This record gives sequence, structure tokens and C-alpha cells, in this order.
Amino acid sequence: MKPIIHKAAIILDANLVSGGISLGDRALLSLNLDETVTVFVERPSRLPFGLGEPRLVSVGKLGARATEIVRPALERKADLRVRIIEVEPAHLTRSGHAALFVSVWGNPVDIIQPSSTPEIFTHSKINDPVPPRDEE
Repeated sequence: MKPIIHKAAIILDANLVSGGISLGDRALLSLNLDETVTVFVERPSRLPFGLGEPRLVSVGKLGARATEIVRPALERKADLRVRIIEVEPAHLTRSGHAALFVSVWGNPVDIIQPSSTPEIFTHSKINDPVPPRDEE
């Protein structure tokens, strides 16, 4: 695995509370029908003694450039490693909004856009009928 995106900002959902999200947490990417990529974080169960299953919580969406980079890999269902690499709480930012950043690792071959396949057979003059010659 090699880094595909070193650091990408997440456009956060309005109702997100960043509590419980920390550095190194695993994130999941999902390609939507409208060609955007949603980022999910796995949160542990709130039940005592570890009962119950963890739940996936939508954190936000990747920006346009990051989506363009990872879309081919998501369409191929490639194995990507996505981690939270930076968390900025709202009270520490100048804008007053929380910020999350992710790093995406995977096989660089998976992000290459498929190119159009060349035609195997091309038009050739070999098989064209020969026009009759005018004899003088």
C-alpha cells in the first residue's frame, strides 16, 4: 500500500459532534449515486460491558478533487486504508467549525482511470475492391 491522498479535508455534516473521533480511527468510504464520496466512522456500542454492535456514523463528504482521485478505486471495489489523521475541535479553530482530515492508502494502479481500448481491427486498403482501370 502506498499513499494515494496524504491529507484530504472532509466537508462535515452539520449535525456532527466530533467527540469520540480521534487520530488513527478507521474510516470507510462509500461512493454515492450522485458521484460523491461519503465518509463513515465506526463508533462503539453505547451498551454496557461491550454488548451490541458498533455502528457506522456518516461524518461528511470528500471534496471534489479527492473524490475524483478515489472514484476509480471505489468503482473497482479496491482495498483502501482510510484513517483520520487530524481532528480540529470547533473551539480551537478561527472559523469556529470543527474540521476532520483523512489519509487514503491503497494500490496506485487502482486509481488509474481506465483508458479506451484501441480497436483491434482497423480499416485497411488491402481488402478494398480494386477499382477497374481505364484502358487507353
